[in-house]
Amino acid sequence: MMNQQRVSGNPIHYSKLLPKFVLNRYYPIAQVNRYLKDVANLHSTRITLFTIGYTHENRPIHAIEILNNPNDPNFFWIDGCTHAREWVTVTTALYIIDQAIYSKIPVNFIIVPVLNVDGYVYTWTKDRMWRKNRRPYIGSRLSRHSMPERCTGVDLNRNYDINFGGTGSSKNPCSFLYQGPQPFSEPEVRAASDLLSNYRHRIKMTLSLHSFNQLWSCPNAFTTELTKDHNHHMNVLRSIQQAVRQQNGLLYDIGPLGSRLYLGSGFMMDWIYHKLGIRDAYLVELRDRGYYGFILPADQIWPTATETWAGIQAAIQHIFL
Repeated sequence: MMNQQRVSGNPIHYSKLLPKFVLNRYYPIAQVNRYLKDVANLHSTRITLFTIGYTHENRPIHAIEILNNPNDPNFFWIDGCTHAREWVTVTTALYIIDQAIYSKIPVNFIIVPVLNVDGYVYTWTKDRMWRKNRRPYIGSRLSRHSMPERCTGVDLNRNYDINFGGTGSSKNPCSFLYQGPQPFSEPEVRAASDLLSNYRHRIKMTLSLHSFNQLWSCPNAFTTELTKDHNHHMNVLRSIQQAVRQQNGLLYDIGPLGSRLYLGSGFMMDWIYHKLGIRDAYLVELRDRGYYGFILPADQIWPTATETWAGIQAAIQHIFL
């Protein structure tokens, strides 16, 4: 089915599970959820679609569990779209789901394609460049209707209880880095952290999908100090880097996020590593390096997804198999 049609000069790449679903196209949340439901219905014995919680606007946050190896208690957690405007993380997550199920790679997954559902909806309906969630700021004497729109929402990746309020976050609600009033104040963060906490002895690796910068990273984000597992992390990242480059010829940077990109506090990755004790916690910044940035053209969806899956397979060889 692959590459038999073209739109605007670009090949169409169909799902291996749902032959009419095009994987190299951006989709609003209704079509993302339809894909998840249709995939779960096709493989009901080993695929489970479930809700991990609800957003501020009461939308469900969907996760899909893929049991490729029921005899193994361990899982690989992957999350996308913490920041609403990072659309390529959603398409990449859907491709990973497609490949994980189709290939039957002997690893179990829990994948949350869209964590920031309200924000993602807002990027489709009002503001393509929106980043935060959509909880109104209520700490001001001014009514929410008098506040500038930018003062709505919290940066979900500054809301975890790890160096909360430190460098690379903001106490200003009108900042795009606003950390929130306290750790875990946001329903989306509570939903993810509750599931991760409950499964912490069974989750062997986590990967948060972000864009952009072309960087595969490990802890720490909140400091440039190296972790005790730095050598292990770098060995894994070098394997990923090589596999990604072999896929499409693109060389991603690798290393601790705080020293390779910028310092940031309250990150999910650091919280997973330090507070849950999960050694293999990573974050990838997908394409590109800033020419298109968050408005990545659709012709970049497929190579981004395929090279990310190549990196994931390399990581699995290192950590699971």
